[in-house]
Amino acid sequence: MKQPNLVMLPGWGMEKGAFEPLIKPLSDVFYLSFIEWRDMRALNDFEERVIDTIASIDGPVYILSWSLGSLVSLELASSYREKIKGFIFFGATSRFITGENYSFGWDPRMVGRMKKQLQRNKEKTLASFYEAMFCEAEKDEGLYHQFIKTIQSEFHGDDVFSLLIGLDYLLQKDARARLDRIEAPIILLHGREDNICPLEASSFIKENLGGKAEFHIIEDAGHTPFFTKPQECMQHIKTFIQKEYIHD
Repeated sequence: MKQPNLVMLPGWGMEKGAFEPLIKPLSDVFYLSFIEWRDMRALNDFEERVIDTIASIDGPVYILSWSLGSLVSLELASSYREKIKGFIFFGATSRFITGENYSFGWDPRMVGRMKKQLQRNKEKTLASFYEAMFCEAEKDEGLYHQFIKTIQSEFHGDDVFSLLIGLDYLLQKDARARLDRIEAPIILLHGREDNICPLEASSFIKENLGGKAEFHIIEDAGHTPFFTKPQECMQHIKTFIQKEYIHD
């Protein structure tokens, strides 16, 4: 049987290299394509990049999205029903900032401060963000340092303007109203101790999808469960794909 296609979308300030522990096991199941958020110049560049990638692939695709990537995916999900066969979400959110009737995100002023810090000192701002992605248990295991080594060897880096566009995307996008239009099956994987996108953000997505999603909490994990608990995450993904793809 032909391997299904999987398009992988990273989070803000992240690149393909962040997925490193999952790439080999995923490539045993899928034909992989990667999207990068480097050199962004406008908000719609995020969606355009995904649309172009999906269009270039022959046949249906699965989408694996993390953090900001999940928001991009949810913005597109209801428009590509024939093409997108399913979604795998890590640390997902349908709205990154808090607002009226929604408390599962960052205060917009925190993102505003981060934008100012980014313009003053990009490296320090990114370093603080990277550290916040890991919970104490993961740091104790040396996984944060392992991640930093991966970044140093694998990441190309991005310019400040492009990173600011990404923060604007997180400030402005709200995909909550689109959730009930999504028909493709979804699996949500979320670290119990995620300090970037709270666990409740994925719970909200599940509750508003009308039963179309599986939701798995990864214990002792922060915002990068695919990096710190790759085997556990991979097991959930394989089970999901076997159910959705093989029996289709």
